[in-house]
Amino acid sequence: MSNIKLDETIFSMSRLLMTILWPSFLMAGISVGIIFSLIDPGTLVVLGNSIEASNVIIYSLAFFIFWFLGAIASSLTALLMCKSR
Repeated sequence: MSNIKLDETIFSMSRLLMTILWPSFLMAGISVGIIFSLIDPGTLVVLGNSIEASNVIIYSLAFFIFWFLGAIASSLTALLMCKSR
């Protein structure tokens, strides 16, 4: 009987993670596409210093930053959608 509950818990946890991570992944891709269609990564200046990195590294870092921010937003939405006990 406890195995059924454990399996249901794992299934619901993985479903919750995918509910959070998949939309944030999609929005990260869209965000990077929009941002870098407007801004050239070779001309980025952060705190007065130009960034000396390849475009691929800048694209990758931006993607993961946007993915993290999207995951935070999706997590807060999931938290607000949970029923109180």
